[in-house]
Amino acid sequence: MIPHSKPTLTDRDFHCVDMTLKSNMISSGKKVQEFEREFKRYIQKEYIQLYSSGTQALYSLFLALNIKLNDEIVMPSYICHSVKEAILKTGAIPIYYDNEKDSWISSYKQIFKAVTNKTKAIIVNHTFGIQYDCAEIKQLQLQLQLQLLNIHLIEDCAHFISSKKSDVKISNLFIASFYSFNATKLLAMGEGGAVCTNDKNLSIELNDFKLDYGISDINASLGLSQLEQLDDFLNKRIEVANCYFENFQLEKKYQSIYFRFTITSKNLNKFLISNKVAYRKGVDAILYDFKNCKDILNKTVSIPIYPSLSKNEIDIILDETKKLLDEN
Repeated sequence: MIPHSKPTLTDRDFHCVDMTLKSNMISSGKKVQEFEREFKRYIQKEYIQLYSSGTQALYSLFLALNIKLNDEIVMPSYICHSVKEAILKTGAIPIYYDNEKDSWISSYKQIFKAVTNKTKAIIVNHTFGIQYDCAEIKQLQLQLQLQLLNIHLIEDCAHFISSKKSDVKISNLFIASFYSFNATKLLAMGEGGAVCTNDKNLSIELNDFKLDYGISDINASLGLSQLEQLDDFLNKRIEVANCYFENFQLEKKYQSIYFRFTITSKNLNKFLISNKVAYRKGVDAILYDFKNCKDILNKTVSIPIYPSLSKNEIDIILDETKKLLDEN
């Protein structure tokens, strides 16, 4: 069975971690500081705070933004449940928005429907690595300004890391971005997360709420090694995605870095019971029963696309997927 996702660990990664272990300096020290510096440089942000997970990073960001009891946080329904857990931990109330029809992402119109005078922040995510459109974010900002609403925009980058000029331009429209470095994320460090911002005052607030360094030099040494290989990893994802597009005769509808590769099928169950490839649904469950989210959930199939896939594994995925698509 080809797993749906797994970390891509190279000899370089093992060597870097081994060198840190042999140094006996395995707590939070120089490697953590080096990772902070290099990650900021890569994503082109001024300030960074590291945490033990992406969820902890988001929770700490809420505290730094002074999110309080019964404040409303607008968020996607089609997303990981851990975002909701971070909101509830603050005592705030999650308010959900729908996707666009037949889409894995939303639009400023859907988002703005959920906004009230109690809204303190809006979370926008790059679902599956799909680049959220810059024009959509600017339209959302414009609508908020017209209504004289001072609402923080937060970028969810659990599925998205990029140093491209266009992606940095989009990221700079948000007050802050938060990241996850979980084992199967784009940058695998075992565990870890970060909040990055260009806002100095927010950075000071984030620092005031910090209790520890978040990660150790062991995590950081792995993170540094992964970061140096990240462009190659992303290129491999694009290469595999192009192979899938060609073989499945699919149209490219989005700009994406392909954290996940998703297709739609009328018969989802046939994929989920495959004994050759571990297909998955897009998300485990939607958080609010919107029609568009529900419709896309019930027909989304996520196909393995991590960089360590071998040619033989890709061939098996192609054969099995084409067979199942033909049976629809």
